[in-house]
Amino acid sequence: MAEEDHAQDTDKVKEILKSWIAADDQERQLRKQIKELKDKKSKGADEILKYMRDNQVDNFVIEGKGGLSRSVRSSRPALRRDTIRTQLLLQFADEPQRVAEVMKAIEGTPETGRELLVRHVPREKKISLA
Repeated sequence: MAEEDHAQDTDKVKEILKSWIAADDQERQLRKQIKELKDKKSKGADEILKYMRDNQVDNFVIEGKGGLSRSVRSSRPALRRDTIRTQLLLQFADEPQRVAEVMKAIEGTPETGRELLVRHVPREKKISLA
């Protein structure tokens, strides 16, 4: 009886694996399509922005489709630990112990983790005609 249960469990796991792999394959294909669409969209955006810059146009109104507008935004890079430490030391040069405590608190922030299932697909072999 236990052998029969084990066989049923094995068959069930095989079916789940097949289903999961099929879903993973489908997701990979969709991601590839999304990447191709994003690349196409990016190339089009570059051409549109160039036209707008060259012709000093800030807005396009497209009947029934909404509109496009060009804007310039500035951004700052993410803060790095060494930048924070340097600035704290500059601001609180007379209190290095306090800086150490702050950095310890920042660095001591616990990381969160989660369990993942990762599939490693073998790469396609490329045939060389050399």
